[in-house]
Amino acid sequence: MFKRALIVAAVAAACSASAYAEVTISGSAELDVMYYTNQTADGKGKFAIDTPVVLNFDGVDKWDNGMSTIWRISQKPGPGGSDKATAPAAFGTREAYIGVKGNLGSVKFGRIFQATYLQKDWPYLTDGSGNTGQDRGVTDAAFWDNAVGYEGSFGAVNVFASADLGTGFTDKRNGTQGYELGGGAKFGAFHVDASYLAKKNGTAAVSASGYDSTFFVGARGAFGPVTLSLDWAHDKYDRTDVKEDAIHGKVGYNFNDKLSLNAGWTHIKDNGGGDNKADQLSTQLGYNVSKNTMAFVQYRYIKLGDAGKNPVGFTYQAQGMAGNKDSMQRLVVGTWTGF
Repeated sequence: MFKRALIVAAVAAACSASAYAEVTISGSAELDVMYYTNQTADGKGKFAIDTPVVLNFDGVDKWDNGMSTIWRISQKPGPGGSDKATAPAAFGTREAYIGVKGNLGSVKFGRIFQATYLQKDWPYLTDGSGNTGQDRGVTDAAFWDNAVGYEGSFGAVNVFASADLGTGFTDKRNGTQGYELGGGAKFGAFHVDASYLAKKNGTAAVSASGYDSTFFVGARGAFGPVTLSLDWAHDKYDRTDVKEDAIHGKVGYNFNDKLSLNAGWTHIKDNGGGDNKADQLSTQLGYNVSKNTMAFVQYRYIKLGDAGKNPVGFTYQAQGMAGNKDSMQRLVVGTWTGF
């Protein structure tokens, strides 16, 4: 009887699909073959293969009054690769939320991306410039675990605000609460963005329970085939009172609708004493082999102020550089497909 009921339900769904909520599947798949220099104390390099796949399930159910229920379950299941690969993740550990959407914007509840992270990520820290920006410092975690977030667009202006309860109900002292405010505005071919994010740094092992914070501001514009962007992030770590600044600039040129070249430079320095700084030069040549797939060659060169002198928010971003080395290079040949 149970199996028959399932069959009847499936046939009914196929015959009257319009009565059911809309569900879509999207994501991306990437293949990267990489070589890193200075991975060991004697200066040897390493090859690596990374095959990150992102899978998103999104649902929308429109209300009679025009508003909608929205939800998402997103994950990066792998399949992974070498020691430099993205590790497989459990279903829904990327994003898992439910919310409401209307003319004034959307409100989401659950595990969501930090909007500040996404603001840094695209289009500022792309095309080889990544890791030193959105994946560094206070926004390194990328997600709010138990949050409510709002996003809205009003003409040329977009705004967002989020508050993360974290473990606040059960552990108010050592919880992981946080919040953020931000937005952007478009003026013709130019765009400006700004945001402020703070998150509680208290843990069971640390008695301090202040808030680490980051302030981000960026501007970008297009001049025919040329695109320019400049952004700055100021991170403050409450427990140590260390402050870190990161400035990043990028220039791009579109030869045509298929071939593009981007080059970026990032400088990071903290006030923790010593020569704790890092510079990254990055460049990427991309070619659209189809509407949804890009093939690319990407190069990074990272230089520290001195061996082992990483800025406080610059850890794995050094790409496995050996502790007795002050520089490394990374070459990537890859493809990215969106669906």
